[in-house]
Amino acid sequence: MPQDLIVGLDIGTTKICAVVGEVRDQQLDIVGLGSAPTGGGLRKGVVVNIENTVKAIRRAVEEAETMAGCEIRSVYAGVGGGQTKVIHSQGIIAIKDREVTPADMDRVIDTARTVAIPSDREVIHTLVQEFLIDGQDGIKDPVGIHGVRLECKVHIVTGAVPALNNILRCANRASLEVNGIVLQSLAAGEAVLTEEEKEMGVALIDFGGGVTNLAIFAENALRHNFVLPVGGNNLTNDIAVGLPTSLTHAEELKKHYGACLNALTDPDELIEVAGLTGRDTQTMPRSRLADIIHMRVAEILNLVGKEVQRARFSHPLHSGAVLVGGTALVDGLMELAGETFNMHTRIGYPMGVSGLIDVIHDPSYATAVGLALYGFRGQQKAQRTPDRWSGSNRSYGRSSGGGFMAKIKKWFREVV
Repeated sequence: MPQDLIVGLDIGTTKICAVVGEVRDQQLDIVGLGSAPTGGGLRKGVVVNIENTVKAIRRAVEEAETMAGCEIRSVYAGVGGGQTKVIHSQGIIAIKDREVTPADMDRVIDTARTVAIPSDREVIHTLVQEFLIDGQDGIKDPVGIHGVRLECKVHIVTGAVPALNNILRCANRASLEVNGIVLQSLAAGEAVLTEEEKEMGVALIDFGGGVTNLAIFAENALRHNFVLPVGGNNLTNDIAVGLPTSLTHAEELKKHYGACLNALTDPDELIEVAGLTGRDTQTMPRSRLADIIHMRVAEILNLVGKEVQRARFSHPLHSGAVLVGGTALVDGLMELAGETFNMHTRIGYPMGVSGLIDVIHDPSYATAVGLALYGFRGQQKAQRTPDRWSGSNRSYGRSSGGGFMAKIKKWFREVV
């Protein structure tokens, strides 16, 4: 696999997606895309069947390899917010020469990271929130500033060891090496959010198959992460029970005719619904399907909206909300979300890349594209400041996840 190829592997509840990016002229060109249904290998973002997950990874990777004309050997993999927890920490040091140096930055971050981590969790990211010098807050880059005391506030993102092990094990069995594990909401933000949105405050909502994830960005940092264990699969189940029909046909109805009530132009439009085994096909108004979808979507938005409202007390969201994930394309959902949150809302399409932009122009590919972008931008930072890149967006210091990845790779060499 050429060094200028970077691959993002999004291991989701309903599908696995692989995106291949090629570095050309300091830009990432998307040259390959592959996706495959998980076949029940995951539940709410957690691996529950190793064999099915490995098969799905192989199919997605093979499809991406065929499109890109390459062999994929390593990937950046995502981990869902439900498997992560955030520890808020703060470090304080004395500035040796009364002027902050890069070494001082590393020391204060190391001090902030010196917290007790439970044995069943490992650090994925150390995200710097801000620096303070002699009590003055809001400092992004303190190098060169005079002072006596340097403080640093960080968010330490940890992952459940069993969940991380299973992701790595599935990738390994699919003959892939994992270059890094990245929080999915952080990756999606790389693909669909602008720097201005992250600075002004924005809510990123990912409507996944198994869960709905909310991430709050403000002042160019990830400030809050919330996971609701309800997603697109719940819509499918509701349709199957309410009509009634099979889960397969319910998923097709959701994709082709799914809409919220506010989006219907002709409530009397008729659709055909295949009956369960032994039952005849029924003809019914589309409004009946929309009513089922609207009820579940409204419930999800109201629950997420309460969390958004709580976050707004600490971080004003002047840039509104951005929606990603396959369910975000349900007609009327964006407008309903805007009314619920009382803020400007848009659909998040991957940007910041070139190449097959028409192929990846879909909010369901946000995380996969973001993983590739994350790896690309991380490599760029490593080239500029090889001793200070952390592998985390807008972070400093040495790699927070390097120790974990090294331990896992050593374990694989010993047991495989």
